[in-house]
Amino acid sequence: MSLSKHENPGNPIKGVESKDPEKQAQKVTGDMNLLAEVSTLAWNLVIPIVGGVMLGHYLDNRNDSGVTWSLSLLVLGVLIAFSNLYNLYIEQGQKKLDKKQNTNEDEKAHAQKE
Repeated sequence: MSLSKHENPGNPIKGVESKDPEKQAQKVTGDMNLLAEVSTLAWNLVIPIVGGVMLGHYLDNRNDSGVTWSLSLLVLGVLIAFSNLYNLYIEQGQKKLDKKQNTNEDEKAHAQKE
């Protein structure tokens, strides 16, 4: 007897996934964390660049100075955006180090209890 790729011997009902609330909660939490990280990244990159261009355009129109302010503030916005990106990268790395350190401390404490 061979199983086709659509049959799942672990589930009595075809097409129905097991409903483990803990696994589903972890998946939702992981998805929400990913969405939050992507949103933070997007806003930290978009706001300085677009804000700089909009402010520069306003100043150029007000002072009749061509595109001087727009280009200058665009470059400044890009520099600020990359600075924000670098800071987020450093922050995420620090969180991973802290998590790893906490895990190691928990393992050592558990080993000492035994």
